[in-house]
Amino acid sequence: DYLVINVSSPNTPGLRSLQGKENLSNLIQEVVKHRDIKCPKVPLLVKIAPDLTSQDKEDIASTVLDSKSRVDGLIVSNTTVSREGLESKHSVETGGLSGKPLREKSTQTIADMYLLTNGEIPIIGVGGVGSGQDAYEKICAGASLIQLYSALVFQGPPVVTKIRRELQEILEKEGISNISQAVGSAHKNKTRNEDSAT
Repeated sequence: DYLVINVSSPNTPGLRSLQGKENLSNLIQEVVKHRDIKCPKVPLLVKIAPDLTSQDKEDIASTVLDSKSRVDGLIVSNTTVSREGLESKHSVETGGLSGKPLREKSTQTIADMYLLTNGEIPIIGVGGVGSGQDAYEKICAGASLIQLYSALVFQGPPVVTKIRRELQEILEKEGISNISQAVGSAHKNKTRNEDSAT
């Protein structure tokens, strides 16, 4: 079990403004105060949007790393309000998009938050995961855990077994014996490549 502060739903007017540094810090501190009284051992996570500016991401990272407002994890990310690349007649509808249109944006937000938090805050990666490869990309970007929603709706519960099988095949092919070795590996590989180029 865990508690989630969801400050990222695009369907609730004004909610995303709570992702701002001062608002988020105050909210986390209040929730922690009540959590510590009611259920002190339950981890607290913050769910963030994929449609954040670089400054927003920096503010969130500094807030969740601060000892006064530190959390046990981030859920990255909620649905996107972006309609970039959509050609459907429904693309003008309001609300958040999940699934494939969210995949790359979510993975990039995971990568950004992993780097900004120095890998100190566990990340649950969510958004557009429908295959083992999708899960692996999020793990390499910095996710410690993967969460599904649209894939469960469209592919049903067997998608979990499919993703696990595909992910296991990828890990074996890459010579990775434990999934934890892959968490954030995209950044480690990038650093190694930059070092060898200089």
